[in-house]
Amino acid sequence: MSKHLYKQYVRLITKWPKDQFKSPERDLAVFLDNEIEKHFSSKPTRMDMGLCERRYQALEQISSNTTAKLYPHQYKSGVFGLNLQQLQEANTEENRRHFGLGREGILKRIWKVIFPPKPTPRENASS
Repeated sequence: MSKHLYKQYVRLITKWPKDQFKSPERDLAVFLDNEIEKHFSSKPTRMDMGLCERRYQALEQISSNTTAKLYPHQYKSGVFGLNLQQLQEANTEENRRHFGLGREGILKRIWKVIFPPKPTPRENASS
């Protein structure tokens, strides 16, 4: 049963669109592919088949755009008032570096500002 489910996941991920505007570390298709390989290639463990099936169905609904087809809308821009092309342009690796969005997330940086790391005893001794 798990081999069949693995094949279904692999077929779904091969159909998943690759995002040309994102690096492989930030691309959802690459992430999903890595996760599937990690979970199915490790030692055979007792997997909850019901949970795996539900996750597969959810990913398939996202991939086939089921909800957007059931509930069409006329919106042409996102929350920030930017259209798709502008959002993709703003989210490129070059622009992320320009705005200082590297490896560390914005929430992590805010957390460091609000709660600065405590100095280690070695740092206190050198002061």
